[in-house]
Amino acid sequence: MVKVIQQGDTYIISFRYNAELIDLVKNVPGRRYDPSSKTWSIPSQNLGMFLNEVKGTQFEDLLAVQSNEQLNINASIDVTDRIPDIDISGIHYYVKEGAEPFAHQLDFMKYAVPRNNSSGFILADEQGLGKTSEIMNLALYRRYTQGYKHCLIIVCLNGAKYNWVNDIHTHTKGAEVPYILGSRVLTRGPRKGKIREGGSQEKLEDLRTGHMYGDTSRPKLPYFLVTNIESVRMKSVRKYPIVEQIVKMVNDGHLDMIPIDEVHRNMSPTSIQGKCILKIKQLTGNKVEWVPMTGTPIVNKPTDVYAPLKLVDGHTFKDYWSWCQHFCVYGGFGNHDILGYKNIPQLKQMLQSNMLRRLKKDVYDLPPKIYYPEYVINTPYQDKLYRDVQIQLRQKKEDILQSMNPMVQFLKLRQVNGSPELVDPELQVDKDYIKKNAKLHRLIELIEEIHERDEKVIIYSNWVEPLRMIYKFISKKYGVCVYTGSNVKDREEHKQRFIDSTEHTIMMGTIAALGTSHTLTVARNIIFYDDPWNEATKIQAEDRAHRPGTTHSVNIYTLIAKDTIDEVVDGIVYSKGDMANYIVDGILDMRGNSKLFDQLIA
Repeated sequence: MVKVIQQGDTYIISFRYNAELIDLVKNVPGRRYDPSSKTWSIPSQNLGMFLNEVKGTQFEDLLAVQSNEQLNINASIDVTDRIPDIDISGIHYYVKEGAEPFAHQLDFMKYAVPRNNSSGFILADEQGLGKTSEIMNLALYRRYTQGYKHCLIIVCLNGAKYNWVNDIHTHTKGAEVPYILGSRVLTRGPRKGKIREGGSQEKLEDLRTGHMYGDTSRPKLPYFLVTNIESVRMKSVRKYPIVEQIVKMVNDGHLDMIPIDEVHRNMSPTSIQGKCILKIKQLTGNKVEWVPMTGTPIVNKPTDVYAPLKLVDGHTFKDYWSWCQHFCVYGGFGNHDILGYKNIPQLKQMLQSNMLRRLKKDVYDLPPKIYYPEYVINTPYQDKLYRDVQIQLRQKKEDILQSMNPMVQFLKLRQVNGSPELVDPELQVDKDYIKKNAKLHRLIELIEEIHERDEKVIIYSNWVEPLRMIYKFISKKYGVCVYTGSNVKDREEHKQRFIDSTEHTIMMGTIAALGTSHTLTVARNIIFYDDPWNEATKIQAEDRAHRPGTTHSVNIYTLIAKDTIDEVVDGIVYSKGDMANYIVDGILDMRGNSKLFDQLIA
């Protein structure tokens, strides 16, 4: 037995004499030996380093840790069950033509309206509950009752800008037309008169002039403004002009509300944009109402929660470093790797008092999702190529485990299953190719079956390259629309075509670009050509077709190459077995769990 007991700012380690274990303790900075008690002590912040030293050794299972820091105790997020009982009969709730507000949307107003003296709150309704509509209605109510001048919507996924514009325009029946900062009218060429989105300089001109298109002869900026999170990073010498202008607008009383959509993405407190947003908060105090938005808040990921809670005055931690020291267990090389978490119940309490959270299953009586795992057997060609890649990976195991991103090394195995030409440059994507790709063969069969039912389908992949290959084989027979990070110029037109046209029945997209912030309820079928690593990411992508207004069940097909890494990934997605224990800070941690290598490669 190796007893590890916390006493104040230290941990006391006691055990029977063992030279090997003593050597491990000596590797921990700040360790001290007390000859009178024959015990060792280490600083509490270095506990993770000690745990990392004994990980994988004979002593790991002998540890008995007693701590008041609630180590690795998770706490699930509770839904909000206490809504203020206030009269909102006099509040007009805007919804699209022919619709009525849902009960949970009216409850949102009951929750949000009385918080007018606070710095805001986190809106954590599950994906598909209409957060855009809720924020729009709150912002309009604040304008009518409190004289708000502008609402600046910041999106952490660039493509979401257009969804905000379309949704607000639709729900207000054209009374409100949001303006994407930096928009400019083309004055020449074949697209003369069309609108393009400019860069950061154009966005700054809009904010400084207070007029659309950066032109004082044009109309003044409308109430709703939309921009992407990256725009705040604009730098001139040592200053951030857009940040400074936003701060000026807030302090001058011209900007009163800032919702941040998908705040858990692209806004780490260590990133430039994250620091810029926190700087705005620091320089404006409680003069602006912040509404960080996320459909997937994870209470045992404190690194994600620091910034949203800081914006709404949900904690008093001085800085991100102090926050991480309180909630994260560090170890590994240089004591920089997050090995686990602590004090999570305290974090949950912070969240619950500053967050509105409802689940779709509790507020909607939606038709079910029907799941179909579609197993395929790799072709002999794929099987041989797969074994070759396995051998290469096994030979490089130690180097892979020590690399900064070991998961990237396993990309080839996944490519063999879906796009073997990316691994074998000699493989030609010609008329004989389909005979060598079992997953593509089954995909085409599924598409044919879906079209025989006269239904539409969404096809997802993690990567653009498989979609390019798929497009080559299906576009000659079907009307195919595409939405990825590679076709930014025309992807909104593609999406609208898929929604409106009876001829365009297939929408293909990457999970990153198409898997969030879109409403694609015209589709009754979704096919995952390959799985994401994360269950929440997959559910979010599924919910593009499974949303309010869905009147039919949605078929979810996942193509899985039998006896390959696909099956392991499928297990990770649905948190089967012990795989959830390998996820640290939202990513798979192979460096701290070497046996994961063997599971993925088996």
